[in-house]
Amino acid sequence: MSDENLDAIQSEVALNKVLALPCPSCAGKLNYSAEKKTILCQHCGYSEPINEARDRVIEHCLDEAITSLPTHSPEDEGQKVFDCNNCGAKFSVDSNKVKVDCGFCGSKNVNLEAFEHNFIEPMGIIPFSTPKEKAGELFSEWIKEGWFRPNKLKRLAEMGDIHGIYIPFWTYDAQTESKYSGEAGHHYYTNKMVSQNGQMVSQRVKQTRWVHRSGHLSHFFDDVLVVASSGVKQELMDKISPFKLSDVINYDPKLMLGWEAEIYSVEVDAGYKEADKIMDQRIRHLAKAKIGGDEQRHVVIHTDKYCQTFKLVMLPVWLCSYLYQNKLYQFSINGQTGKVGGDKPLSWVKIVFFVLMIAAIIGAIVYFTQKS
Repeated sequence: MSDENLDAIQSEVALNKVLALPCPSCAGKLNYSAEKKTILCQHCGYSEPINEARDRVIEHCLDEAITSLPTHSPEDEGQKVFDCNNCGAKFSVDSNKVKVDCGFCGSKNVNLEAFEHNFIEPMGIIPFSTPKEKAGELFSEWIKEGWFRPNKLKRLAEMGDIHGIYIPFWTYDAQTESKYSGEAGHHYYTNKMVSQNGQMVSQRVKQTRWVHRSGHLSHFFDDVLVVASSGVKQELMDKISPFKLSDVINYDPKLMLGWEAEIYSVEVDAGYKEADKIMDQRIRHLAKAKIGGDEQRHVVIHTDKYCQTFKLVMLPVWLCSYLYQNKLYQFSINGQTGKVGGDKPLSWVKIVFFVLMIAAIIGAIVYFTQKS
């Protein structure tokens, strides 16, 4: 037997050992239960408590990771990696699932892919605490919300198969030192005589007094969260944020027994570029607040970032889509907090009615003001 075949057999044995982790009581298969928040055997009721240790949830130097990535093979954690030919999302599921519905686009044509890539090992995980039944209830409540939504939406929206997936996220820390300058605009009002309907009337006019300001801003960013999946949009994850990252515990593959999990497809350096943009936006907001005034202009900021660190964590997300009038909409549910976010159709009839109603109110106010 060749070394290559021997390695393949040993890998498969190790895979099955984790995936089909036997129940010590009845030899049945263990799964993680979001409802019970334990590792559970549904056959005999045996359960194991979650190990809530956090000693391996530590920051790692970003520069060192970029130049020398630690290796992580998802197969070693009892997961087979799949590639969706429809949307390109890469994720892992139990090895006994030959065909899997893609939780990102709904495609059923998902094929097993052999990875030739090394991955950074996850440092932490937040276990699911929202079970599937609760996720369905949350969708039913969320779909009814919103005045500008079609009345038929809440009874005609058909939810597809919902997927509980552990999504990889990068978290980044950085110390920032910024120099800023700009002008603060302070509003004040004066009275000005203007011609109106052939008569001179006094009108209140807004003026702005500009004052130059500059200074130094020191800010530490803790756990800037960036989705590490190319199959999930950051905007969709922002809608179900925040996650309570203080609840992250040591990564344990047992917590993914019976669940799907995506392997990250956004590298740590690419993820930091997104985090860098998030930090710069936040710094600009803080600098404008320092400059003060009712508005700001000519804002210039120079920022240096130091001591950048990162973590890779697996966070619980319910992903699904729903069909309304033959159009597919995507939504997600935070598997920790139960917060729902996603896309909904708009009722243009209601929007037009609202605009016309506002226009009518403004017109009435102007009419009675001029008449008086």
